[in-house]
Amino acid sequence: MITFDKENAIADHGDTKRMRRLFEKLEEGRNVTICFLGGSITQGSLSSKPTTCYAYKVYEWFKGRFPKADIEYVNAGVGGTTSVFGAARADRDVLSYDPDLVVVEFSVNDECNEYFMESYEGLIRKLLYSKSEPAVICLYNFFYENGKTAQRLHSKIARHYRLPAASMQGAIYQDILSGKIEDIALLSPDGLHPNDEGHDLVSRVVINLVQSIYEEYSESSYNAGMVSDDGESGNESADNDVAGTCYAPSPLTTNSFESARRLDNRDYEPVLQGFDTDTTPQSCVADCFKNGWLGKSKGDKIIFDLSGEYECTGIAVQYAKTMKRPAPVVEVRVDDENYVIDSAFDETWGDLLDIRQLFVHRDKKPRKLEIEVIDDKNGKAVPFNLVSIIITMQ
Repeated sequence: MITFDKENAIADHGDTKRMRRLFEKLEEGRNVTICFLGGSITQGSLSSKPTTCYAYKVYEWFKGRFPKADIEYVNAGVGGTTSVFGAARADRDVLSYDPDLVVVEFSVNDECNEYFMESYEGLIRKLLYSKSEPAVICLYNFFYENGKTAQRLHSKIARHYRLPAASMQGAIYQDILSGKIEDIALLSPDGLHPNDEGHDLVSRVVINLVQSIYEEYSESSYNAGMVSDDGESGNESADNDVAGTCYAPSPLTTNSFESARRLDNRDYEPVLQGFDTDTTPQSCVADCFKNGWLGKSKGDKIIFDLSGEYECTGIAVQYAKTMKRPAPVVEVRVDDENYVIDSAFDETWGDLLDIRQLFVHRDKKPRKLEIEVIDDKNGKAVPFNLVSIIITMQ
């Protein structure tokens, strides 16, 4: 078993009030829901089976540590996706379960720039200020070969909102650089996605953070239960401390993505002029290319009336960037501007659920969005799969 730096694996302890509330529910044997929201690593890529994924192993730790509690496990990982999509789908894929804890993992999919810092903050705020007020833990993964990660910017958000955070880079990168870990293939065949040993290590890094917070909680609970100098129990003050979970600082960014909303065929009806509705059943959240619309031939068009409740300040087009050939090309028209999207994907590992951000931070007003197939490769192209439209409202 590969060891890790337990101290540096904890990027931030954060404000642990919500975690303490979670522990109280677990110890009382109540119903608790734990969600994992992220990309391919959270989905379980390269784990031999779903139960060897790091997320499931963290869930198993909670089950073993708190056997009286009824714990529901929700894995909302979708490979190849960023915090932009995370913010847009959080309502349906995570918050609909009224989670008590959400582990967020996007640091190898987000780039280290201001755009993804803003989308990450929007996701974090959407989770924190949702109805169930869950505890949120940030998990920072990294590329084992070169250390690449968005942790630097994601950690700014985590510190701003006083969130507990676990870092895989902090846990093992120095050991990789020093040669103590001689072969990263022991953890990951491709330098990114963990194998079973790697997923076990990621789970232990997360559990290390949770255990550290739980030990502090247990110690403070014991001290609070001791009889004070005036003969009164300390329980009341401890309860008030746990209840004070509303910490709402002003955003660090423009924060458009807290309002991100995803429009697909489950909740929106565009005007179809040649496009067809994709009615293929979706098997799970990771079956991510469903619930959209398909344009098969040159001239096929789909029109979105983004007025009324859909007035927006930003628009992104989510589509299947495909390795299948030939791949179609579409033109997108909005605000008297044209954008061309070539759906061909040059990688060989599979199709990508891509997002083309047309614009953000514009005035909020009614808009008409048109998407038209302009090149179907002489009728031989595979259909253009428009999976959804993502709009921001502020």
